[in-house]
Amino acid sequence: MNGNTRFWRLIFAMATIATLLGFSAREVLADSSQNPYIVPPDQAASTTGQTYGKWSGLWWQWMLAIPFGHNLPNPTFYSDGTHCNTNQSGTVWFLTEPASGGVATEQCTVPFGQYIFIPILNAECSTYEQPLGVYPSSPYGPGCTDEASCSACAKTLADLINTGSVSASVDGTPVTGLQSPSSPFRTQSQSPTFFQFSVPTNNFFATEGLSGAGSGMSVSDGYWLMIRPLTVGQHTIHVEAAFTKFKFGENVTYNITVPKP
Repeated sequence: MNGNTRFWRLIFAMATIATLLGFSAREVLADSSQNPYIVPPDQAASTTGQTYGKWSGLWWQWMLAIPFGHNLPNPTFYSDGTHCNTNQSGTVWFLTEPASGGVATEQCTVPFGQYIFIPILNAECSTYEQPLGVYPSSPYGPGCTDEASCSACAKTLADLINTGSVSASVDGTPVTGLQSPSSPFRTQSQSPTFFQFSVPTNNFFATEGLSGAGSGMSVSDGYWLMIRPLTVGQHTIHVEAAFTKFKFGENVTYNITVPKP
């Protein structure tokens, strides 16, 4: 092989590498631009300080501690965003969906610089929801007695979510990766999986015929979104999903106002 041949082969190899790197860079940019508003689940811990699984348990602890019912401040009781600012703190703002399910439009003002964590659709099973006799017609629980049974119960319920129905968008930009059978946006509660919670006398479980102040241990499982801090102004977030075995789903549009800092 003479020097000229080696030279031209080196130029060709360098051009090929540059071309491949160019394609790779464009592919990376294309992938990231598909979800510009979303914190990918594998980046949540480094970006927000906790994983999606940890935030899911914190979300349930926050929500269950708030009194639920007429003229009470639990935002899941309402379908218009009323009391969406209840007990919010830290750098992550929790949004809720109406406990009754269905189509809803909610208004909420979220402070500038806040991440937003939203349940698309999920389930939980807890020791508070005992005895199992309360649910004689349900093979799915949701009562359970320990981490293993609560985890299995929550997974069984979440497995009933129709993956084809799971969708979300932020300001009209669809979120990709939600409908994959192994979607990274589905997670069980983590660190710990089996988390403790407390409830007041009038509490969320009244929707299941239960009441009374107390505490319990729970596992949650389902689909979540962590949204990056939004710019000042008006934004629209939409989430939608439904179960397959029983008639319950969420179809919620959030009209978010981010004020100037």
